[in-house]
Amino acid sequence: GGDASLAPGDLVRVSLGTERVPACVVATEEGNQQGLKEVEELLVTNLFPQILLELAEHVAGEHLGFLGEALGLILPRDIMMPPKRKVKKPESEKDQRRLRMRADESRILQAFKKSSKPMLVHSPADYTALLVELIRDVMSRGRGVLLIFPDEPSLARFHERLSAYLPLALYHSEMGQGERRRVWHGVREGRLPLVAGLRSAVLLPFTNPGLIVASDEESDSHRVRSHHLHYNARDLAVFRAEKEGARVLLFSLTPSLETSHKARSGRLLWIEHRVAQHGKALIVDMKKDGEAMILSKALLEEIKAARERGMQALLLLNRLGLAARLLCLDCGHVPTCPSCDMPFKFLKKGAALVCPICHNEIPAPEHCSECGGARWQSLSFGLESLDRELKRCFPHDRLLKITAEHRPIIEDAKAAEIIYGTSAVLEYLPPKVQVAALLSWDAERSRADFRAAERAFRNVAYLRRILTSSAQSRLVIQTFRPRNRLLLWALKGDYEAFFQSEVRRRRELGYPPYRRLLLFERGLTKSSWDAEKLLETIKHEGVEALGPYRGRRGKTRILVKLRRDLKPADLIHARTLYKSGWRMEVDPVEIL
Repeated sequence: GGDASLAPGDLVRVSLGTERVPACVVATEEGNQQGLKEVEELLVTNLFPQILLELAEHVAGEHLGFLGEALGLILPRDIMMPPKRKVKKPESEKDQRRLRMRADESRILQAFKKSSKPMLVHSPADYTALLVELIRDVMSRGRGVLLIFPDEPSLARFHERLSAYLPLALYHSEMGQGERRRVWHGVREGRLPLVAGLRSAVLLPFTNPGLIVASDEESDSHRVRSHHLHYNARDLAVFRAEKEGARVLLFSLTPSLETSHKARSGRLLWIEHRVAQHGKALIVDMKKDGEAMILSKALLEEIKAARERGMQALLLLNRLGLAARLLCLDCGHVPTCPSCDMPFKFLKKGAALVCPICHNEIPAPEHCSECGGARWQSLSFGLESLDRELKRCFPHDRLLKITAEHRPIIEDAKAAEIIYGTSAVLEYLPPKVQVAALLSWDAERSRADFRAAERAFRNVAYLRRILTSSAQSRLVIQTFRPRNRLLLWALKGDYEAFFQSEVRRRRELGYPPYRRLLLFERGLTKSSWDAEKLLETIKHEGVEALGPYRGRRGKTRILVKLRRDLKPADLIHARTLYKSGWRMEVDPVEIL
């Protein structure tokens, strides 16, 4: 209502049906109060700053959600009431020594001070001294600092390095609700000016942040997926910093194509610092390795040698997803759809190749279009096969499997002798890894995803990072295409060659960063709209729709390429989308 004593950000109590519930004030105005709920009690004044309301409006607007949903992300139910006791302030007695910076750190610091733009640092190096210097400078001027990490292992490593020098508070989902609530209010009250956390930390109620840092900006783990709303913590950090006049510092081992594109267009300041790569690369040509499809003889020998030295091995095998691919045993070629560049899935029953996105279907070829060979293999092995093979070959070693569904504690990864799994395995940096292996470069490249090349390039860099600096360290890549140019660029760390090739392909096919992607999804429950009605509704100049097609868990999906000057709201209203039974994700991480 128009009560002058209320202001946006206040927490109040209102009646909703038979219940009295807490509610947030988002606006006040004078005038007709007909149809509005009467405020029964003012619970907390200024519960959250204006910027959080702006962030909620931004997330809701970008993703066709409702403001109440977005506020639910920003103000979880357990946060809305004051904590019973205050969080302990991190010890102020820290090592105040100035850390000695390397020459590259000094160069980055000077460039950062001279420019007001967000900065991208493209390097695998450790920047502890630089960060300590920057954070101390910002905090000495009475402003807050927020550091965002994609996963718990990287957050733990950072905390271990910096907690001796800075009064650092942590904020992440593994903390108890009471502790999260205490940190949230500690930030709100200005008692915790320095916080490091995972994705949701970008929504903490800082009133005067001076610096926001995002580590591994390219990581898919910066994405938050709630029931209806999705956001990228990295992008939200940049948006928030612009609104509040804070500086932004992004760190990346292999920058995302979108971030690199922004840097080259002048919106970001980009500094690259290359360092010597760890480990000698060994490419195993699987065409010459007999029938072994998971663990080649060469890889088994490297693992056994590392184990005899008391060192660890780490193996990456990415799941192919819903269906097998067809692979030429003579040259490693995987047939792809000419319309959308997605790898065809192989249907053994009908001896056919079918595009999982646009449904193009062709007979399975007798001869390879690349080399003319006639020997084909269905590329479809997974973790279960790897489980059996490792237990057979290494019955006495401590094995540890890591997947998105099963993330062990860091101590388990330190104690294991052979660590294996999907991309989640790359979050861990066990201390004694002398063999890091990508078990199928071809499976990595043939994922039904327009970002497959980018992820393959990135994962090679991540495997390099895991290796120790020992001369005996080995990076092993198993492939049917040992001369594949993307693989050779990845092994050399030639990001520029990869970037130029990939942006040309993305421009030709209409993928980000040149267009935005919208993924519409309908669940298994009945919807009031079929796919045809949705397609008719979102029909618009500057829109290209692919589908409908069947995605994970049997859900119907439609992928839309959207011209950059258009917004999702130009196609369909939030309330219409909600009533239709469809949901939408902007720039999805996975499209199948």
